[in-house]
Amino acid sequence: MIVLSKKDIDLGFLTSEFKGLKVELFSSDALSFINCIVCWFRTSQDLMGQWEDIQSIISLGFKPEARFSKWNIYLVLLSETPVDIRDKYVIENDRYAARKIVIDGVHRELTTEEVEAKLNIELLGADLELRKNAPSSTSTLKLAIAPIIKNVPVDSTSSSKDKRGEVVNKLIEYYKQNENKQG
Repeated sequence: MIVLSKKDIDLGFLTSEFKGLKVELFSSDALSFINCIVCWFRTSQDLMGQWEDIQSIISLGFKPEARFSKWNIYLVLLSETPVDIRDKYVIENDRYAARKIVIDGVHRELTTEEVEAKLNIELLGADLELRKNAPSSTSTLKLAIAPIIKNVPVDSTSSSKDKRGEVVNKLIEYYKQNENKQG
């Protein structure tokens, strides 16, 4: 499983341009496949005033060496105050140099561990659980249409396409006849 963690890599190319800007790099251990440059801002105004300049510097100064990692660079912008929804939309839909994620309204500077957890949830779905669900045997709808869709061909020949068209028409008729019936 891929996990993002903080890396002690010199990001002087950014901090030298933006005095007082806190910046950290989080990346996956597996060949640094995903790289996240996280920047902290006290206010949304600071974020809005600097994000475009930051992305320009990143485009010039951050060149991961792993084969596909140049396609998986994220610029994560943390703001203690809320960012206007329209501004957030503009930033997150800008794909120049890196994909962008705005995490706003955090009300305080997050710890490295909290940022790590947020990134793993946002980018890798670390909070998702897989559960096995047994198929329901109580669905009458599935049982009722089973004879109609049984053995429908899936290849791309014209006779198979015609057969699928007939099946679709039969399903439409079935639903027209049964749409108001309670199961």
